[in-house]
Amino acid sequence: MGGAALLIYLLIFVGIIYMFVVVPQRKLKRQQMEILEKLSPGDEIITTAGIYGTVTEVEDGETMLLEVAEDTEIRIAKAAVARIIVDVPATSTTADDPDIDTDAATQ
Repeated sequence: MGGAALLIYLLIFVGIIYMFVVVPQRKLKRQQMEILEKLSPGDEIITTAGIYGTVTEVEDGETMLLEVAEDTEIRIAKAAVARIIVDVPATSTTADDPDIDTDAATQ
């Protein structure tokens, strides 16, 4: 009986490890592949090293050109792309919020 209980506990432990380690890693890898498939020239991205830039060319293979300043391009690995930056329209909260007294700030 003791051997069977040990086997059951071992299987439960392996299942828990699988659910908390393997499944989230697969999900992250799938999201990263989707990001890489969507890359096109003109996309603004941030790399895993924290470099912001605009994609100028997606090369064959595993590299791409990234413009980090005017007339300055660097070649990076596609796998180094952390995320694509999406422009969100800025909203003005001070002008639209009636609770904020803008006259008090100018005095």
